[in-house]
Amino acid sequence: MTYAPAADMKLEEMGLRSIPAPPEPRVRYTEPHLSNVESLALIRGRTFFVSDRTGNLMPPSAPHVGLFREDTRYLSQIELLVNGHTPIVLSATTEGAYANRVELTVKGSLPGEGLDIPVNTVFVHREQILENEGLHDMLQIQNFHNEKAHLVIEMTYDCDFMDIFQVRGIIRGKSGRYFEPLATETRITFVYEGLDDRVRTTTISFDPTPSTISGRTARWELDLQPRGQARITSTIVTQALSKHSLPSSFTSSSIVPPWMSEDEKVEEHEEKLHLGLTSWEQDCTKFKSSNEIFNTMLCTSLLDFYSLQIPEGPNKAIAAGVPWFAALFGRDSLISSFQTLALNPSLARGTLRSLAARQGKVECADNDEEPGKILHELRFGEMTATGEVAFGRNYGSVDATPLFIILLSEYFQWTGDQELLEEMRSPLYAALRWLLEYGDLDGDGLIEYHRKTDKGLLNQGWKDSGDAMAHADGTLAAAPIALIEEQGYAADAFRRAAALMHLFGDPEQADRLTTRSNELVQKLDQLFWLTEGRYYAMALDQDKRQLAVISSNPGHLLFTQTVSAPRALDLVTKLMAQGLFSGWGIRTLSDEEQTYNPMSYHRGSVWPHDNSLIAYGMASYGHKREASAVLSALFQAALHFREYRLPELFCGNERHHRDEPVQYPVSCSPQAWASGTPILILTALLGLNPDASGRELKIVNPHLPEFLTFLEVRDLRIGKSWLDLDFVRLGDRTSCRVVGRRGEELAVNITYR
Repeated sequence: MTYAPAADMKLEEMGLRSIPAPPEPRVRYTEPHLSNVESLALIRGRTFFVSDRTGNLMPPSAPHVGLFREDTRYLSQIELLVNGHTPIVLSATTEGAYANRVELTVKGSLPGEGLDIPVNTVFVHREQILENEGLHDMLQIQNFHNEKAHLVIEMTYDCDFMDIFQVRGIIRGKSGRYFEPLATETRITFVYEGLDDRVRTTTISFDPTPSTISGRTARWELDLQPRGQARITSTIVTQALSKHSLPSSFTSSSIVPPWMSEDEKVEEHEEKLHLGLTSWEQDCTKFKSSNEIFNTMLCTSLLDFYSLQIPEGPNKAIAAGVPWFAALFGRDSLISSFQTLALNPSLARGTLRSLAARQGKVECADNDEEPGKILHELRFGEMTATGEVAFGRNYGSVDATPLFIILLSEYFQWTGDQELLEEMRSPLYAALRWLLEYGDLDGDGLIEYHRKTDKGLLNQGWKDSGDAMAHADGTLAAAPIALIEEQGYAADAFRRAAALMHLFGDPEQADRLTTRSNELVQKLDQLFWLTEGRYYAMALDQDKRQLAVISSNPGHLLFTQTVSAPRALDLVTKLMAQGLFSGWGIRTLSDEEQTYNPMSYHRGSVWPHDNSLIAYGMASYGHKREASAVLSALFQAALHFREYRLPELFCGNERHHRDEPVQYPVSCSPQAWASGTPILILTALLGLNPDASGRELKIVNPHLPEFLTFLEVRDLRIGKSWLDLDFVRLGDRTSCRVVGRRGEELAVNITYR
C-alpha cells in the first residue's frame, strides 16, 4: 500500500464524497433484541462475527449482528439473495469458533407457478472463515436439476462503523464522517473518518469478478448445467489508519488480504489454520471418556480456548467471550485461566503476564485505577479513545486483584515455573499492597468497593448488573459494599501469598499475611453468618447491614476453602436444596426470595462458571457426590445447546420431567469461563492436587460422575512431567491407574477415603 507524505491528505482529494451518518442502532431499532438463540458466533482474538443462521448480517445494522474488530463494527450488513430470495437454511454449524458451515437451498417453486427452478434442486454450501483482520465468505453452488439453472447471485453490504457501546444501546448523538462507498470492477470499499483521528475502512473484494457492482451490491449471473458447479469468494479486509498517514488511494492497493501470501489460495490458507489448531490440540491434555457426547463437549471447550486467545504484546491472554466481551477482562480471564490449568497452563501464563503489564500505577478516579490494582477491562473503540466511556483501561472490579494472586499460586502448583514466579514478584507485592492499603475503604478489615466515576460500573463484583446487590425487600444496597465472596478471595490470596513469601525468603511478610488471612476468615462468621438460615449473607452495605438473601455467592467460600468443615456442610446442603438448585444447576438467587426472577441476569439465572467454582470447592471439602451432581446437571443442560457448548448463562426455571433448560435471551456463547466449566469440575472430581516444585501429584479420592464409566487422561502436564492416567468407575467406586509417564521424575500418590 502506498502512503501519502507526512502532510495531512484530505479524504475529498481521494475522490470520496461525504454522506449523512446512518442512524444509531438504538434509534433505528427502538425495541431491544431479546434473542441470540439462532445466531452463529465466531471469534478470533479481538475480532468477532455474529450472523443469522444463513450467514447473513440481517436486518441491516441490527444490534445483534456484525463483523467487529477492536470494538468497532466494520460490517453491519451482508445479504445474500439468489434470484431475489433469501436462501433456505438446511443446517448451520460452527467449527472451532472460527468458521461457519451453512448448508442452503435456493427458494424454488412447485410446478405451475411460473418459476424455472423446482424446490430442492440448487444446493449452496456457505463457508465463512474469520481472521484477525477480516473474513472469507465462500459460496459453493451446485445444480442438481436435470435442466440448466439460471441463477442471479446478489451480495449487498453496508458498514456503519459504530462503536460497540453504540451497538449495545448507548445513544452517542454524534459521529465522524461517512462517505459513499468506492466501487471498482472487483471490490467495494467503505470509509469512515472518526472523531479519534482514525480512518477506518472495510474493503470487500470478489473472485470471480462480478457481472456488475452497483453501489453496495455485487451481482453475478450464472448458468449452471445439470450437475454444474460455481464458486464465489468474497474477502473482507478491515483497517484502522491514522488520518495523518493515509494511502494515496483506497482502490489501488493489492487485493491480497494481509493474512495471506501473494500466490496462496484460500483453501491452502484454510489448511494452515487447521494445522495451527492441530498444534494447539497436541499441546493440550487429551480427555477421552465412555460418553461420546461428553467427549464432544470437552472438544468444543478446547476449540473455544484456541479461538478466544488474544494477542497482548508478546503474550496471549484469554478474551472473555462473544459477542460483547471479545476483550481482555481481568476477572473473566483469570477465572478461565484457573479453570484450564489441567488443560493447558500456557493460557494462565499469558494471562498473568498480560495483566501484570497493565497493573495499576497511579490513582485515577476516571477509571478506578490505583497502584497495584489489576485491570478489569481493556477496550479500543472510538468512544474509548475520545473518553466518552470509561472502559478503555478500566479498573472497576474489586475481585481481579486477589484472583490474580490465586491464579499465580495455582499456576506455580501445576508448573513449578520458577522463572515466571520471579518475573511476577514485583506485580505480586504490588497486588498485595493494593489489598492491604486500598481494598479496605473504611478500616473495618473487609474488602469493599465504591466506584469513583459515574461512568463506571455501579457493582464491581462478578454480579455487576445494576440490580444485583439488593436487600430481601428489593431495596438496592448502597456502596461501599463488602461482598461475601470477595472476603474469601482475599483471605485465600493472603494465605497463598504467604506460602510464596517463604519461597522468596521473606518469612516476616509471610507471617503478616497469614495473620491477615485468619482475621478475615474470622470476620466471615462474625459479620456475614445468618443464624436462622444457617447460611451466609450475600454482602454488607455501607451501614454494615447484611444483604440477608440466599444466593450462590457464599458458595465461592468453598472454592477458596475459607470456612470450617461444619460450615462447608451447611453451605453444600443449602446450595443443593430446591431453592438454589434448579435441576439444571445452582441459581444465582434462591427462588424463595422476593426478588427472584429466573429470566434476570443475576437474580435467579444459572451461570455455569459460578457452578464450576462452587463444585470445585465442594469436591475440595470431600463433597464429591454433590459436585458430581452439579456436573451432571450442567452436562444434561448442555445437551440442549449447539455443539454441547454451555452458554454464559441460562434461565433458572425449575426443571421438570421432559423439560429443556430455558435459554437466556442474549447470553454470550462461546464465553470463556462457561467453556472452562466442565474442565474445572472434572479436575476437582478426579482429585488432582499437583505440587510441581515438589515433583509430586496427589490424586485424592477420584470420582467419576454417573454418566461416565471410564476416562482416559493423556499428556497431563505437571511441571516438566507428562502423565497418562486411566480412571474407571465400578458402582460408587472410582479407581485410578498410571499407564504412562514422560519427562522428569514425578511421584504419583493415589489416596482413597
